[in-house]
Amino acid sequence: MSPNGRILIIITIATILFAVGRHFQRTVDTWAGRGKAIKAVADAKGKVPGAKSAAWSAVRRMALIGAGTLLLLALLANALRYI
Repeated sequence: MSPNGRILIIITIATILFAVGRHFQRTVDTWAGRGKAIKAVADAKGKVPGAKSAAWSAVRRMALIGAGTLLLLALLANALRYI
């Protein structure tokens, strides 16, 4: 494998991991927002269903992003065999 190919693979993996990290942080923030909405249920009953659905949507999206990440990393590992 050429040095340029290695650099390209490192950049690709770093980009994938960065994107996954951003989505994970968004999921954690959304989940924390749901907890805050539940604690403030006496003040704003209308916010809880929206926060709950947003939190579960973020979790489902993170699971999808994680599966996509595993797929991309598997494809990269498979491609490395032929470089």
